[in-house]
Amino acid sequence: MTEVKPPVLAIVNSAKPADPAKAPRKGGSGSGGAGKGSANVLRFGDYGVESGRFVQFKMMRSEGSGDRSEGSFPLCDFTCRITEEIVADNGLTEANFLRIEGKRFDGTPLPSIDVPAKAFYANQGSWANDYWGTLPFIYPGAAKKDNLRACIQLYSGLDGNIPRKSIYQYIGWKKLESGWQYLHGAGSIAADGLADNVQVDIGPGNMSRYSLPTPFNSEQISSETAVALGLLHVCPASPQIGAALLASVARAPLGEAQGIDFAIWLHGLTGSRKSAVAAIAQGFFGGFTARNFPANWTDSANDAEAKSHQAKDAVFVIDDFKPSVNRTEADKQHAMAERLIRNTGNQAGRGRRTADMRAQAAPFNRSMTIVTAEDLPRGQSLLGRLLVLEVTRDCVDNAALTKLQTAARDGKFSGLMSAYLRWLAPKMDQQKADFPIVVEQIRNGAIREGFCSSHPRAPEIFASLVAGLEVFFEFLEDFGAISADQGRILLGECEASLKQAFAEQHSYQTDQDETERFLQLIRAALSSGNAHISNRLDQGPPKMRPFVWGWRDIGTDIVGDKQYKALGDCIGWHAEGANNEATEIWLDPNTAFKTVHDFSKHQGDPLLISASTLWRRMTDKGLLLKTEKDRESGKPRPTVKRLIAGRQFRVLVLSAELIESG
Repeated sequence: MTEVKPPVLAIVNSAKPADPAKAPRKGGSGSGGAGKGSANVLRFGDYGVESGRFVQFKMMRSEGSGDRSEGSFPLCDFTCRITEEIVADNGLTEANFLRIEGKRFDGTPLPSIDVPAKAFYANQGSWANDYWGTLPFIYPGAAKKDNLRACIQLYSGLDGNIPRKSIYQYIGWKKLESGWQYLHGAGSIAADGLADNVQVDIGPGNMSRYSLPTPFNSEQISSETAVALGLLHVCPASPQIGAALLASVARAPLGEAQGIDFAIWLHGLTGSRKSAVAAIAQGFFGGFTARNFPANWTDSANDAEAKSHQAKDAVFVIDDFKPSVNRTEADKQHAMAERLIRNTGNQAGRGRRTADMRAQAAPFNRSMTIVTAEDLPRGQSLLGRLLVLEVTRDCVDNAALTKLQTAARDGKFSGLMSAYLRWLAPKMDQQKADFPIVVEQIRNGAIREGFCSSHPRAPEIFASLVAGLEVFFEFLEDFGAISADQGRILLGECEASLKQAFAEQHSYQTDQDETERFLQLIRAALSSGNAHISNRLDQGPPKMRPFVWGWRDIGTDIVGDKQYKALGDCIGWHAEGANNEATEIWLDPNTAFKTVHDFSKHQGDPLLISASTLWRRMTDKGLLLKTEKDRESGKPRPTVKRLIAGRQFRVLVLSAELIESG
């Protein structure tokens, strides 16, 4: 029977310490001294291991003679090997790492480290001391460092090719050789259940809580479905909140089928338990509670952006938007909100360039984001990318919330989610083809019905949530957790609740409508004495209700006539209509915009729009009574010429009633 010889590395690693050498080994160039393995010399090419350290063999001239003979000289005082090559995939780029472990010549272990491949192959060759500190010693000289790198690579491959594996730095769907798998912190979920042959590392902190258990079986799905559907009743007086949260849970894993370009914004006063409610939805994807969300608004914008990219196809809660500490911090949070919401709506990150001007892949939000907040973001366009829901202090049913929190803490919701993902895995290719079509059909129906008219994006958001619920209820029907009739009833109830939610978006859009806000600020500036409007003929106070137009009564003159004082800058003129025509206000566009802009800035909520865009929007909405046709473009020009106190001015013509009473 042929004797099986052990691998070369096994021989080297099992070598016993040798007695201290009394003199340097011939040709050793001073490499003698106490060392492990000196009795065993391993050679591979021009390199080898002597006395527990890497050496290089080289032809050298013998001392006192012209003859040349081969000798060895040390490269370092340790041996190490690359145990595996790791490819770290963050969803945008792949980075290579080398996992290296070793020991010093005296037996001191050198712990396992992950060295970026770029650092290992760099000319400086300082990686060993960067990661192991002063434990290893490398002999000086650029040539020695280059040879050490080559020596380690050859030594590591003596028993065969260096193993290579991938580590994923995000969660969500990934199509591997065996098919679609949903990555999470404990491995992956595929069509045949929980798998641990895939390694996922999404970093420290609360992001590591994205970990799912073994999928529930049919019996468990049936028993826990009723508890999960209790989310629909967590806010009895506002059923749209529960419907939106359940829809977000159902929609999140379908991000691979169609990107999620919107977010849910839960706002309310402190103590309204909005965070506790949001934590139920987050709890479907791991061990989360209201005290350990994956992100909050004290994170940097870069960090939140990167984490939202990692949380692919999952619910991702950003907690506690509260821009009220001071003006600087408030502006920072609003700027961060704008960046993240636009990142979500555009499904694109901020473009970056390397030092040599090459484009870099930028992270963008790939999650189903839920924000808890005490305020709204600034700007009408940002609200158009959100479903805004208000949670009042008397909104949440405490008994229902407690039951949901207990189920989430016991892993019932994450187990149900695992089963949902297992059911989806073999269907993902079909979902990628069918789901966008279903969303489009529902969207077209919403447009026809007209209940999603607050913003052009609203019908798409409504359709996306409803389509997600359809898929989730189909999953429950397939396992017998609900009947087909129950599924239709539940879907109908959720649709009705979501329609109510989208009908309420009008009020949020109106509050952030820049044209309406401009008029509100004009009224506020006039009533507070920060501006005034004069009579177009004599520049005095308007004859009717001068107080409304920024004038104050200062008594009477010597003949008994009332006297008025103008406050602030003159931003326009009052023009009484002749022959029963309506009274008009002629605004000076430059002065009016500057006054409003400064006034809003002092309030801490600046007007975020340019003057030219504001005038165009007022024209489009029919707020200007008179316009002129531009000779070049043929489009309406918002300003018209008017004679004021003998001089021609270009003004904006509005109804006096519009400004006076709104």
